[in-house]
Amino acid sequence: MIELFAVTNRGIEPISAAEMARLRGMKITQIAYRRVHAHFAGQLAELLALRTVDDLFIQLAEWQGIGPHRSTLALLEQFALDLGLWQAVKLRAEIRPLSDSPTFSVSANFVGKRNYTTGEIKLAFAKSIETITGWRYVEDDRAGDINLRLFIEHETALVGMRLATTPLHRRPYKQEHLPGSLKPSVAAALLFVAAVAPAQTVLDPCCGTGTILIEAALLGAGAKGGDNDAAAIAAAQSNAQAASIQIDVRLWDARALPLADGSVDRIVSNLPWGRQIEVESDLAQFYQDACAEMERVLAGDGRIVLLTNLPHLVSFSHLALEKQFEISLFGQQPAILVYHRQKKK
Repeated sequence: MIELFAVTNRGIEPISAAEMARLRGMKITQIAYRRVHAHFAGQLAELLALRTVDDLFIQLAEWQGIGPHRSTLALLEQFALDLGLWQAVKLRAEIRPLSDSPTFSVSANFVGKRNYTTGEIKLAFAKSIETITGWRYVEDDRAGDINLRLFIEHETALVGMRLATTPLHRRPYKQEHLPGSLKPSVAAALLFVAAVAPAQTVLDPCCGTGTILIEAALLGAGAKGGDNDAAAIAAAQSNAQAASIQIDVRLWDARALPLADGSVDRIVSNLPWGRQIEVESDLAQFYQDACAEMERVLAGDGRIVLLTNLPHLVSFSHLALEKQFEISLFGQQPAILVYHRQKKK
């Protein structure tokens, strides 16, 4: 059994924990700020298939007394000299073979004000790792064979080794980007909340570069969507090709969908909001018209999951708000809204 922690977007933690709990041999031990802690006794390769987590680490240590003063840098150096790495290295090598002299990078972040920087944390930590291993430190995370992570909150430092070669949210298919494009792990979280199942039809009326649709297609769903920007449609098609899947994307106006009534099982969308993306028309009118169209094409037992920082503009005539919660994204706190059709009395 290994001890691990996953890193997520703020607000996504319970969703990631629920996805992780589906794996055989997984026991969730704690849900914390931007993290999910667990014990795992299953197949390591299964962890790499997680969709809603940003990154995944084998837990190496938990250090106390990590204060805000500069003397803490020397303490980190000392702690790192006693760090047990070799069992984690063995596990990491099961995912991808390592050379006898691998390179390593260090990621670090902290909560609260401190009299030292993340750059200084990395250098202090890396100095000791080089001493005990003989590995060569590289600053670029993408260039390291091994990534070590320090997550400092209050006076506790959590230390881990990335299980995969790269962060899990960094999907290979994500080649084309436009303003407002969703991180794949957030798109996957929206689909998880929507309870998307294989063979269902998933619609994204404002699809952008197609991240939600591609993640839906990878779940086995039929994915269709559109956008009023031809560049977005081209980007979505390019990303889908890179993912080796097919999605049905069209140039359209979300306020007048060319779809039959009740023809889609799930609607999942990152609606235009705030500074994320510009909308030519008045946002309030756009939301009113787009919501009416989404309600029209939704099947009787369907569900709608929307992401927006303008939840007050979302309005449906015969759909009930099932839940609403905030996440952190683009430096703002948009809400995820979940709707289902009200049962007739």
